[in-house]
Amino acid sequence: MEVSTKLFNAQAIKNFGKINEEIQDTQAKIASGKSFLKASDDPVTASNLSAKREQKILLERFVKNSNTAKTRLDLADSGLNQVISVLTRFSEISIQAANDTYGVDDRLAMVKEMEELSTLVLEITNTQDANGKSIFAGFKAATSAFNKKLDGSVEYVGDRGKHALQVSENMKVVSGLDGGTVFGAIKTEDGRKSIFEILENSINAAKTASQVSSKGTAPAKAELDLAVSRNPQNWSFDLEGSEGKINIDMKLSQASLSDLKDEINLYTDKTGIEASYDDITKKITLSEKFAGAIVISNMNIEGVTTASSDPEFYMQMESIDGEGNKIGYPRQIVDKDQVMSTSVGDIKKSINHISNQLAFIGAQTRKTDQQLNFLGERLTIVTGEVSELGDADLTKLVTDLQATIVNRDAAQAAFVKIGQQSLFDFLR
Repeated sequence: MEVSTKLFNAQAIKNFGKINEEIQDTQAKIASGKSFLKASDDPVTASNLSAKREQKILLERFVKNSNTAKTRLDLADSGLNQVISVLTRFSEISIQAANDTYGVDDRLAMVKEMEELSTLVLEITNTQDANGKSIFAGFKAATSAFNKKLDGSVEYVGDRGKHALQVSENMKVVSGLDGGTVFGAIKTEDGRKSIFEILENSINAAKTASQVSSKGTAPAKAELDLAVSRNPQNWSFDLEGSEGKINIDMKLSQASLSDLKDEINLYTDKTGIEASYDDITKKITLSEKFAGAIVISNMNIEGVTTASSDPEFYMQMESIDGEGNKIGYPRQIVDKDQVMSTSVGDIKKSINHISNQLAFIGAQTRKTDQQLNFLGERLTIVTGEVSELGDADLTKLVTDLQATIVNRDAAQAAFVKIGQQSLFDFLR
């Protein structure tokens, strides 16, 4: 009887241990909310769950990249729209500055506003995201895109890379542009220019708008004073009188101004204009034989491609009467690239160029928005699958736990009662 009792006790204790382990395991599952605690509990489910979790992490990374791209694209969109607004205002001011009704003080105020707007454009081109990364610096996002040098000119210090982010297994979206393309490669009639060159050209043209012109007119007689280079330089302009219009196209230097007189006189029968040259004053006098108007226009001077605040080369035209007395005020006739009309044209080209960049930004933004919607749907599905595989049924676990505890307590009570019985109790 002693042996049987020992075996019974050992078996009972072993069973109680298993029950307690089951209770602890169930309690741990309830506490963690997981359907299993170790991969060995359910290897197949554990493998599937691991794959789904990896997929979920990857999708979450794509969502994060998409949101980052959208933020950067929104910054780029806002910046480019601001630049267009600035350029539009530049165009308005340039047209105003070319109007002779405005005085010197008015033009100085216009120039001041243009300079401030130009500074604003520089700030916009150096826009950074929340992480301090430049939007328009290409792959050199850790640095500013543009830098203002000591001489006042602005240079691009980024590269030509287009920053892109992975937003799916096989898709990237551009989240940043290179400023060299956006702001430094604007196509004009004189080749590609940076937006800062165009703005500076407009500012300089505004500064000289009250003194210079692309066209000069005098009644019957005029005196010409030319500021030319020491070295031969090609000059081209239209000369018109009562008999017609011709184009003068020749090399001029400080030592060959008299050649211009000879060239003009070759076409007197076609224009009605005669020229004389004073070797002392270095000035040319034009006379219209029939007392008609003398018109000089469409000036083109070799080497002059942009406006400057103080033109180096020009033709000063001053009307005079028959007695040689000066009439009115002298007018500087400059290369057509010095005047506001050319500046306004380049600004319009800048607006068109930036608008094209905006269209690209818009396309990338739409692409990102669509991807975010798609990723959201995928992530919802995968999250549900992860939950289905890994999350415990808490209601069932609690019910099972309660039942196991009740069974354990009943078994313990029976064990205690049986342990208290004697041999006589069994023989009855």
